[in-house]
Amino acid sequence: MNGLISSAPSQSAIRLTVSGFLLMLVQSTLLLMSPALGAGAGVLIWALTPLASCAFIAALIGIPDPPEQHWRHRHGR
Repeated sequence: MNGLISSAPSQSAIRLTVSGFLLMLVQSTLLLMSPALGAGAGVLIWALTPLASCAFIAALIGIPDPPEQHWRHRHGR
C-alpha cells in the first residue's frame, strides 16, 4: 500500500486517514458535550486517541500489500 506521502496514495491509506480523523472528531465532540470529564469519558478518550493516532501513522507510512499468492488452487485442471 502506498502511503499518503507517495505521489499516488492508495485507497486504503486514504480510508485509514479519514477513519482516524473521524475517531478524533467523535472524541472532540464527546469532550465538548461533557461539562466535567468523568471517569467513563476519560476511559473512552484514552481508548480512542491511540487508535486514531495509529490509523493516521499507518496511513502516512503505508502498510505493505500482501504477496500475490493463489491461495485457491484448482485440483485436476
